[in-house]
Amino acid sequence: MTDFLEIYDNALSEVHCEQFIEKFNKSPHKQAGRVGHGVDVTKKDSIDIQITSYKDWQKENIIIQNATLAGLVRYMRKFPFMLVGAVSTSIQDPVTGKVRVITHEDIAQMNDENLAGLIRYIYRLGAINIQLYKKSQGGYHHWHSEVYPHPNDSNQDSLHRVLLFSFYLNDIVEGGETEFFYQQKKIRPKAGRMIIAPAGFTHTHRGNIPLSSDKYFLTSWVLFQPAQHLYQRPG
Repeated sequence: MTDFLEIYDNALSEVHCEQFIEKFNKSPHKQAGRVGHGVDVTKKDSIDIQITSYKDWQKENIIIQNATLAGLVRYMRKFPFMLVGAVSTSIQDPVTGKVRVITHEDIAQMNDENLAGLIRYIYRLGAINIQLYKKSQGGYHHWHSEVYPHPNDSNQDSLHRVLLFSFYLNDIVEGGETEFFYQQKKIRPKAGRMIIAPAGFTHTHRGNIPLSSDKYFLTSWVLFQPAQHLYQRPG
């Protein structure tokens, strides 16, 4: 029985990880990490940059988006009903030439490029945060999941989250694991390692305090595209 928690090593190169850390440390954009209602260090004690918001981080943002899409291709090949269950899409059958609904069997036959295109049609990425958790102090102490009604966002994007994804930017010898409550798993930080998991309560998790060194980490979500995009009619 799968736990829907996937780990992909070397999803980011060590060179990129080192570059991201160096740029983070020099950046003037660092802020105290926030939870849904604001800063609360009893729940989350971190220093963050939401790189999606800054033009000087767009090169890095594109690198992360590309690495994330590659991970999602692997993930959704394994779990194809993410693409054919909740939202039904169609293709032109290569044999009959007729338009028909895509099935989970079709996903296995798609090349990576076509599968990536289907993923982009149904899903979008959330804002990307790079985070620093200080040695012996920082962590996301609160057991939490990622789907909830946001107190300030009129779009309520947090209710459209389907997956969480994260990349570790450095190795941590002791502590700093991402711990999943129901799966009883602790994922050790390793530079370039990516994790993907469902965003709901079944994958309640926390970020443990790094004990051997500071922890650098980036994270975001995979959300459904807005309904007006998914269900738009030609013309």
